[in-house]
Amino acid sequence: MNRFEIKEDFYLDGEKIKIISGGIHYFRVVPEYWRDRLEKIKALGCNTIETYVAWNVHEQKKGEFCFEGIADLGRFLALVQELGLWAIVRPSPYICAEWEFGGLPAWLLAEDGMRLRSSYEPYINHIRDYYKKLFEVLAPLQVTKGGPILMFQIENEYGAYGEDSTYLESLKQIMEDNGVTVPFITSDGPWGDYLSCGKVEGVLQSGNFGSKAKEQFTILKKHIGDKPLMCREFWVGWFDAWGDKHHTEPPEKHAKEINDILELGNVNIYMAEGGTNFGFMNGANYYDRLTPDVTSYDYDALLTEDGQITEKYKAFQEVISRFRKIPQVELTTRIGRTSYGEVPVKEKVGLFEALDSIAVPEEHFYPQPMEKLGQAYGYILYRSELVRDKEI
Repeated sequence: MNRFEIKEDFYLDGEKIKIISGGIHYFRVVPEYWRDRLEKIKALGCNTIETYVAWNVHEQKKGEFCFEGIADLGRFLALVQELGLWAIVRPSPYICAEWEFGGLPAWLLAEDGMRLRSSYEPYINHIRDYYKKLFEVLAPLQVTKGGPILMFQIENEYGAYGEDSTYLESLKQIMEDNGVTVPFITSDGPWGDYLSCGKVEGVLQSGNFGSKAKEQFTILKKHIGDKPLMCREFWVGWFDAWGDKHHTEPPEKHAKEINDILELGNVNIYMAEGGTNFGFMNGANYYDRLTPDVTSYDYDALLTEDGQITEKYKAFQEVISRFRKIPQVELTTRIGRTSYGEVPVKEKVGLFEALDSIAVPEEHFYPQPMEKLGQAYGYILYRSELVRDKEI
């Protein structure tokens, strides 16, 4: 059993620890490749693994929970510990992460009057139900219980969304009620009033950014005082949207930035491994136009979508070696690439001809959103017959 503390620095069992974390989302990588990706992140020089927890992966229908297969968070964290790594877990109800609905389950929208990411009591009650099940998995895996988890995050970049401090305090209290004993953190961009609006009393604030590390840390320092500096999301690339180009960033640019970060504090590399938006789980942004994300969440990360080591990985590894000894790691999973060649199309069927086989019709006087019909993802065909009155 260990003890993790946040003072003027991070301490593990009374000894200072520099956290060098690699971000990977278990729900974006098939379980058969979890070990491979974790081994490669350890070989990079990281001592910690960071992951979000996607609510809509674990409770796709109200009251029906899944922690198996790609949703087996306990198994993922057990692998983290087996490899001698620590963990930062972000179980915020809302995660963003370019993931469908920011991780919120679609069934929330079936309730009239629902107010998300707020102290609206029906929303809070759903979180209570979810956290009760989730922390049956997570609470025993805290460092204070002999597990790998050092910290939990409260919400995600909330300062860019709102300033409902009662909501943030409620999330903290619900986690404590479910057995959390390790420290909490928040993460926000160090711009405008984001840090002020996303603050929780007594909780360490961290910053999310991808450049100008010294400048960003100077701003963060003004807010947190004599506490350890951490870039919670050091963006080493970016996500891709349909119709846009694939985003890439030069390795040397980010290698210099991570060196500056590690000279001043701690880091979580976002992303060390990006992975895949399976099914309909890609998110979207809407500023001046709608930009849905593509299936790939490659992110121009240090490992490619299929786990290949990149030049950026090697550049980061060299920088990290200046701050800690790079461990020797045996890569135990055989990863092969193959070409599927040409797949000829031999038969086809029209959508309208197949409707009776693939769907059940419902009749309403006006269009219903899919959440009201118990459907979370995919498509609905709306159809109406317009009849012209006969001329008199």
